[in-house]
Amino acid sequence: MIAAVLHGPNDLRIEEVKTPACGQDELLIRVKAVGLCGSDIRTIFNGHKRITYPQILGHEITGDIVKVGSGVTKYQEGQRIYVSPTVPCFDCAACKNGWYCQCENLTVPGTTIPGGFAEYMVITKDIIERGQIIPIPDNMSYENAVMTEPLSSVYACQENADVTLGDTVVVIGTGPIGCLHIELARLRGAIRVIAVEQSEVRLKMAKQFGADYLINSKNEDPVARVKEITGNWGAEKIISANPSTDAQKQAIEMAAKRGKVVFFGGVAPGKLTEIDTNLVHYNQLMLLGHFGYDHLQNYKSFALIASGRLAAEKYVTHVLPLAEIKKGIELTQSGEAIKVVLQP
Repeated sequence: MIAAVLHGPNDLRIEEVKTPACGQDELLIRVKAVGLCGSDIRTIFNGHKRITYPQILGHEITGDIVKVGSGVTKYQEGQRIYVSPTVPCFDCAACKNGWYCQCENLTVPGTTIPGGFAEYMVITKDIIERGQIIPIPDNMSYENAVMTEPLSSVYACQENADVTLGDTVVVIGTGPIGCLHIELARLRGAIRVIAVEQSEVRLKMAKQFGADYLINSKNEDPVARVKEITGNWGAEKIISANPSTDAQKQAIEMAAKRGKVVFFGGVAPGKLTEIDTNLVHYNQLMLLGHFGYDHLQNYKSFALIASGRLAAEKYVTHVLPLAEIKKGIELTQSGEAIKVVLQP
């Protein structure tokens, strides 16, 4: 089969590899669509501490079941499925607290086991028993179902931060994650959504997802502009969905009293953000880190897309064959694409 195999940092190869065998407690799927995520791109260029090379990446996975192991009774050949990449152990301290995305023994397709950047993929016993596999309804495309994974993290973030009726929400960064934040904040009742971005191309894209105000932070001071829009009050919720320490600093500065600031996007290792702790102290700000989601949040995100309440097709701007993954990376990095989906 054809797969995109990472042999080390910045060493991604399209090559012929052996089709994996399906064990008795496993499923074999024909991958139909797999999302190209920003974290995939970072891993391709910088590597990942949990990866043993060579490795097949890809964690936003949909496909058809083509073989069912003799010990599996819940699934049948021909089923169309979405596969969540969050597979907790349910036994560590984090899991026992219900913090599944913080599992100390997390299994992640595309990181700890081979992922979806391939024609075929094995769905292992632990995914079947402790992960989440959701059947895709006939009226839902594979490409739309792929968007469940990024939406799940966005959904969990806004649920944890309690984005709610009447909030002014600022989203810094309008890649696919930022655009999902914009639309979901609207669905949760935000009265105003402000998008901040340095790319004019991406900023214009953000408008279609419900942003009321667009701020190009290359051309104007985003903190001053948010204060102007809000009558010098600031925003109740600010989500920094990008890898910039400058953006994290600005997020704190544009927060309203008792506002919540979420650091959604990780920054480069070793990079530190300057924080005016007096702002945090006197304005009683809450700083939140966000990563991942739990099974219920994943299921609700899938349902949100399947119901049509969130139009996933608006995000998938480019569908490419797996062999053109490097073109997909270029389109993503240039800002021309919102979301690239690959078809192995």
